[in-house]
Amino acid sequence: MDKIFHSTFDFFSYAIPGFYILVSFFILDIQLENINIFLDYTSKINIATGSFLLVVAYIIGFAIYPIGRFLYKKIGFSIWRRPIQNNLDLFISDKYVLVREFSNANFKYIETWNMFCALSHNLVVACLIALVLSFVRIVFLSSANTGFWLFFMFIQLLLMFIFLHRAVVFSLWAAHDLNATIKTLGLYKKNEL
Repeated sequence: MDKIFHSTFDFFSYAIPGFYILVSFFILDIQLENINIFLDYTSKINIATGSFLLVVAYIIGFAIYPIGRFLYKKIGFSIWRRPIQNNLDLFISDKYVLVREFSNANFKYIETWNMFCALSHNLVVACLIALVLSFVRIVFLSSANTGFWLFFMFIQLLLMFIFLHRAVVFSLWAAHDLNATIKTLGLYKKNEL
C-alpha cells in the first residue's frame, strides 16, 4: 500500500506538472495553429516514447519543486496570510515522527495534503512557463492566432493564482492536521520519553 501511495504522490506532485511543462514547449512550434495538429503529434507517440516522456516529465517536476515551494511560501503566504492552528513547540521533524509512528491513518491524510500542496505549487511554475512561452510566441514568432494566445496567457495567469492559493490552503491543512493529531492523541508527552 505504501508503494502505491508514494507512486501516486510522485505522479501527482512531479510527473503531471513536468508533463505540463513539456507540452508547453509545443507553443513555440509555428506549425501548431490548432488543437488538431497537436493531437496528430500525440497520436504518433508509442509506448517507448511515452515512457521516456514520463521519465523526463518526472525529472522536470522534481527539478521545479524548490521553485514552486519558494513561490508559494514567499508570494502565496504573503497574499493569503493565515495563522497555523494548534501550533506546538516541537521541531517539525519530531512532529512528523510522532504522527507517523503513533497515528498512521492521520499521517496518510497529512501526506495527502502535502501531495496536493506540491502538485499545486509545481503547477504554478508550469503555468508561469506556459505564460512566458506564449508571450515569446506572440512577440518573437509570427502567429495568426494572437487573440487566442493572449487569452491563453490570461488563463495561465488566472490558474497561477488559483494554484498558488490551493498550495497555501493544502499546506495549512497539513500543518493543522499534524498539530491537531499530536494534541488530540496526546503524542506530545510521548516525545518527552
